[in-house]
Amino acid sequence: MHFPRLRFCFIVALLFCLFITFMLPAYANQTDVLKERILQTQQEQDKIKRDLNARKGQLKEYQSEEKKLLAELNALEQSLEKYRRELDKLEKEINKTQSLIQITEAELEEAERQIQKRDELLKMRLRAIYEKGDTEYLEVLFQTTSFAEFISRLNDLKLIAENDFLLLEQAYAERQRIQEKKESLEKEKENLLSLKVERLKKRDELNKQIAEREKLMEEVQKAIEAQERAIRELEQEAGKVANLIKQLQEEMRSLTVNITPSGKLLWPLAEYGKSWITSNYGYRTHPITKKAGTFHGGVDIGIPRERWPGSSSYNGNPVYIRAADNGVVLFAGSNAGYGRMVILSHGSELTTVYAHCHSLLVSAGQKVSQGQPIAIVGSTGSSTGPHLHFEVRVNGDRKNPMSYF
Repeated sequence: MHFPRLRFCFIVALLFCLFITFMLPAYANQTDVLKERILQTQQEQDKIKRDLNARKGQLKEYQSEEKKLLAELNALEQSLEKYRRELDKLEKEINKTQSLIQITEAELEEAERQIQKRDELLKMRLRAIYEKGDTEYLEVLFQTTSFAEFISRLNDLKLIAENDFLLLEQAYAERQRIQEKKESLEKEKENLLSLKVERLKKRDELNKQIAEREKLMEEVQKAIEAQERAIRELEQEAGKVANLIKQLQEEMRSLTVNITPSGKLLWPLAEYGKSWITSNYGYRTHPITKKAGTFHGGVDIGIPRERWPGSSSYNGNPVYIRAADNGVVLFAGSNAGYGRMVILSHGSELTTVYAHCHSLLVSAGQKVSQGQPIAIVGSTGSSTGPHLHFEVRVNGDRKNPMSYF
């Protein structure tokens, strides 16, 4: 993988080698060497720009995938919570049914005991009748002193017999009722257990899906972190512009000794004044990353979209960027975040930067006059619309441009 740090090391090594080249005999053409140096740096910057754009595209895809996975995970978690509640409810119902089954089994045992008790009582009476015959019952009947008493004793014996059989029948009926109740409860328990198995199976499936999504989420988040880290490193290339300016200033000093600054900078867009400023120098919320408290090292001057060659509504009349003062072109090419840009040296350690250009009209080493067109306003690099990003630097340090007009 082609990491930004490796590119930086390559640039540093390249600059060092070229610096040594500049220390060759005095007859060497310094301007040609500088142009070659800048060309090589521009080629490397173009690679960084392409890589940065590709990484931002990948980051956007990863973030979209992360959002999708989060939505899926939330839905799965809600479903899982639903099944957890259902399982808790089923578990309680199963326990309750099991308790009822145990109570019913105890009732069934009691019913069996009652049947056995009544059955034994009947057997004893029948055995007594068999052993003694009908004599004892006849004696009970005929010991009566009147016919009415006879009928009464006969009815009593009949009622005793009927009651014994009735109690036995009731015991059998009660046992049947309890047995049916037990079977019903066992069937209900079986159904509940079947439902529990289904819910457990669904819960396990959901847990598996959640584990798969979480693994994917972890991979996506790692990819996002890697992309963000790479993007941060690439965006730090913008900071290298200051170092590049300082190095180039030293090398171009001999070319700029005859530059006569006007003493006051010219507004870079003749047709669009200060009322067209869309972002001032200082801290702001970044328009792309949306990060608050991001330092903005220049001023952004917007233009109508119909004046931008990259717009579908372009009217064929571009907006030209003017040199803010007399100077020499230190850099004319592409930078990752700044897009196509021009850096002018105005002597006395003062430089101006013109970024996000649509196209460039000057080249490195070229001398320019104040007001001379040097580029066309565009929206290259990290940009949300057509505008000029204008910077003023002193010894490579960014200053508030509005203090120089």
